[in-house]
Amino acid sequence: MKIRDVMTPDAVAAHPGTTLMAAAEMMRLLNVGSLPVVDGERVVGILTDRDIVVRGLALGFNPRTASVADVMTRNVQTCSVDDDVEEVAHQMRELQVRRLLVVDERERLIGIVSLGDLAMEMEDQRLAGRVLEGISEPSTAMAH
Repeated sequence: MKIRDVMTPDAVAAHPGTTLMAAAEMMRLLNVGSLPVVDGERVVGILTDRDIVVRGLALGFNPRTASVADVMTRNVQTCSVDDDVEEVAHQMRELQVRRLLVVDERERLIGIVSLGDLAMEMEDQRLAGRVLEGISEPSTAMAH
């Protein structure tokens, strides 16, 4: 299974110059905890609700004037649509991140994949495997 099969495509992104207040409002409206940060077509960071609180509000930044660029995570971890789900799950575990941005070969945003997306897909595969094993086992019922 590939990332293209489980990712959320067309993720809404913030611009580095967006205020923290506007970014927080976007997160609220979209019911998400993070936003990719894109400048032009290129991914330049990711902003999480935790970034806003810990790197912004807790340090005295004014959310009406401080920008996304002031608090975003710049070292963005990414993956490709062609990456294997199991490999990306391993990568997330190693990096201790809950989400990865999905980019193309030119670092343009294609989507986002979360730990929840991967967990659901991997559990579905395990369940399907268990069902298939059960179907394949010889029946103990008496034949008519």
